[in-house]
Amino acid sequence: MKKNTFLLSLFSFAFLIWKANAQVLQSDDFEALTTGNVGTHINGSTMGQGGYYTLTSNGQNSDFQIVDIGGSNSKVLQITGSNSPTNSKFVWKDGLVGSWASRTSGNDILEIEYDFYTGGITASKNESGVDFFNTSFVVVAGFVFYPETKILAGRAYYNKAGDLNTHVIKLGAGDTDLVLTANTWYRVGFSFNKSTGEIKFKGSGFDVNQAGDATGTDAAEIDFTVNPGSSNAVSSINWFDNLVATAKDAGSLLRNELNEINQPITLHPNPADGYLSLTIKKDIQLYSIEINDISGRTVKSISHKDLSKQIDVSDLSSGSYLLNIQSSLGRATKKFMKK
Repeated sequence: MKKNTFLLSLFSFAFLIWKANAQVLQSDDFEALTTGNVGTHINGSTMGQGGYYTLTSNGQNSDFQIVDIGGSNSKVLQITGSNSPTNSKFVWKDGLVGSWASRTSGNDILEIEYDFYTGGITASKNESGVDFFNTSFVVVAGFVFYPETKILAGRAYYNKAGDLNTHVIKLGAGDTDLVLTANTWYRVGFSFNKSTGEIKFKGSGFDVNQAGDATGTDAAEIDFTVNPGSSNAVSSINWFDNLVATAKDAGSLLRNELNEINQPITLHPNPADGYLSLTIKKDIQLYSIEINDISGRTVKSISHKDLSKQIDVSDLSSGSYLLNIQSSLGRATKKFMKK
């Protein structure tokens, strides 16, 4: 689902991508970091590589690592969860306070998108996710994933029957649990509107709004988190990737799924014989490309390390294929024919 180190317009490799109505406040695909421990101390006050801080009350540096899992994801952030009912773990960067304060006037919607892996069968009762904290260090919004049950839920700060707190929000249809597929990568997003307090959650199979009670609050920090359940006795491995936080004047969570990326991308020649060329009419950072046959089987996977403007399809059999593109704007699917 990841990474490409070229931009077709050859603008900076930096992750700040400016568009007319949006500002990227923070982003990372972890490719610039070295595999191994993120930091040198778990006290939360010593900066590690990439500007990240790591915090846990009783653990070790190796609980927070950059690992190369290969494939289209390549490097990801790995947090090893506790094997006890205590010991929360946090990874974050400083700087959001300043970038949020200096945002363009009117860009009062904070949107956060990221990828995570559901993993296999486990008895761990850890809870993993990404949380947005305000300047009072209250969790205003976020996601929580339960590896044991594969349930994904939202977190929102609002008044629930007189209890003003951060509450769990069910994301399934009809206020039911949303159960994800094991051993699968998902891209999800949530947003907070400073002007109205509204919180939104969006991803594959869900689009949920929640009236929040943090109107007027400002952004302070975005954390990757792993918290133990009250009866936890089994550790967990948690993978995160491709986090992007933006300030916008209008909501557009995972908007790329609705043609923001599809429209500027064209393929030629189509049908193709030897090579298939991509033409992209705006600045988009490509992460990975997969080619599927009509049965859905992946026949070619190209990670960021091997991407170029031309894709060799000479080894494919004649027929119809789908080109699945993962980029800084999200996912796009294009159909092409192989002669």
